[in-house]
Amino acid sequence: MAQDVITSLGFFDLHLFGGGRDALALAERLGPVSLCLHADSLCGALQQLMDAQGWARDARTPQALKGQCWLIASGAEQHDSELVRQAEAADIAFYAPRFAERSTLRLPLNVSVPTAQANTASGSFTRGHVSLVGAGPGDPELLTLKALSRLREAEVLIHDRLVSEEVLALAPPEVKRFYVGKARSRHSVPQEGINRALVEWAQAGYRVVRLKGGDPFMFGRGGEELEELADAGIEFDVVPGITAALGVAAYSGIPLTHRDYAQSVRFVTGHLKNGSVDLDWNTLTAAGQTLVFYMGLGSLATIVEQLVAHGAEPATPIALVEQGTTARQRVHCGTLNDIVASLADVTIAPPTLIIVGGVVELYSRLHWFDQQRAASLGWQHGKHASPLEKADKGL
Repeated sequence: MAQDVITSLGFFDLHLFGGGRDALALAERLGPVSLCLHADSLCGALQQLMDAQGWARDARTPQALKGQCWLIASGAEQHDSELVRQAEAADIAFYAPRFAERSTLRLPLNVSVPTAQANTASGSFTRGHVSLVGAGPGDPELLTLKALSRLREAEVLIHDRLVSEEVLALAPPEVKRFYVGKARSRHSVPQEGINRALVEWAQAGYRVVRLKGGDPFMFGRGGEELEELADAGIEFDVVPGITAALGVAAYSGIPLTHRDYAQSVRFVTGHLKNGSVDLDWNTLTAAGQTLVFYMGLGSLATIVEQLVAHGAEPATPIALVEQGTTARQRVHCGTLNDIVASLADVTIAPPTLIIVGGVVELYSRLHWFDQQRAASLGWQHGKHASPLEKADKGL
């Protein structure tokens, strides 16, 4: 029979089947062990953990691993069930969180991690408390240490559309998750419903994390939600995040300020509460500043038209950065005079940030992230030119 109880995993060859959130939660409980991962792809956090621990990827099928110990956490119940059946048929020691009662392998107590319901929260994150947390612009490595701590202690997680899957995977698998994302003119939950949910979950005695993309106080309605909590007498704290303007500009190689181009920067919403873009255009066209428009993709034509109408030079550089700081980042450059026409046949995915000003000229020289990503994807000069090289050459 397979080993019933194991007090140390160091003497066994362990093979983890899964590459998503469930596999990550299981891997984090193992401590320093020898482990091979089996998955078509790994979430970012699991990839980082594998690199840190020196674990390996293994392409062999389960049938080739008889005599080894299996950890089964693919995230799909049917797939896990089939692997459990195979392990039982071959008398292989295994542990599957979804089928804990059938598992013949037990994780040692000295490396297991308490669940969110059982652990003791650090600092001020006690039960009945709401933590308003900024998730950054997309890249999970830009998450702050305090934000990571809050995520791992959360019992209820209420998150927006712009929070990446890699960041969400850092929360414990047993946390109660609620998606309340907003897209242009399409909200999954009205703001009033989000405010009410925060109050009710906190009053029920849970540790609540309200997770927002970027920074919660930068066009994120964080202040509105805290007002509701304050009125209800709920304790709260705020964990700032790297706002989209700073993160996306950095990954685009577009410095927001530069002595030769811009001595100030303005963060502007491209979508106001009443659905208009009725802004103080005269001040936005002053010289020596960089403009960063949030949520302005749907209003691009109006933004360009109004800037030019109020004195901006038609040749002013402009960049649209979609999916910034992620592997899907794309940068579209032009001028106020030609950007709308040049994108007429281009589909741009939100979130997209708009940067206007002379600093955009530096993109062609400082686009480190696009160069790094192109190299990692295997584009070679003279053989297969990357989209970036094509843009630089005017192809």
